[in-house]
Amino acid sequence: MIKKMLALVFLILCGFVAYIARPVYLPFLAEFLIQSDPLKKADGIAVLGGDDIVGSRVSEAVSLLRDGWAEELIVSGGPIAWGVHSTDVMRKQAEALGIPPDKITAVPRSTPSGRMYLADSTLSEARLLLAECKKRKYKTLLVVTSNFHTRRAKRILRHVFRDTGIQVLVHPSPDNSFRVDKWWTRRTDAKVWFLEIQKLAFSYLELR
Repeated sequence: MIKKMLALVFLILCGFVAYIARPVYLPFLAEFLIQSDPLKKADGIAVLGGDDIVGSRVSEAVSLLRDGWAEELIVSGGPIAWGVHSTDVMRKQAEALGIPPDKITAVPRSTPSGRMYLADSTLSEARLLLAECKKRKYKTLLVVTSNFHTRRAKRILRHVFRDTGIQVLVHPSPDNSFRVDKWWTRRTDAKVWFLEIQKLAFSYLELR
């Protein structure tokens, strides 16, 4: 009986310590999701669809363009509501931030025969971006996406672009729905983390 009581007290103490120390170790679970390749002059910058409500991904890409890391912007993504396509919104934001319209390209939504492209996953976006890079004869592509999405995006992009001779670099942008240092304190942030972990795990099966 005494041993059981001591074991119970020990477990309670461990739980208490884990709770108190959570600001120390929980941020590492968020940082695990974040990848950032060293910046390098690229032929173009691509922004993946799924931006937050303030357009953080597009803003980050525009900042990179202004700093001279590339001269062309490619926006990618799928429909987000009836009659509304994410690439239209992204293009308008980039233009509002000062990028000339002739420097912005949206990934095609359909084939010449009219069959619709569905950029409904990171994998499908990667394939569409590869086709666009081949058409433009790119050698280097810088891809901007939300910080929590970079590990999975990098894995998928590298898989799709392998053996093509095209180098893909992934760059994180901050996201309004995910605070790295306190992601566990807000329902929205925690939901993003758990969902991304599930998607990351699935990507290992998806790319087999």
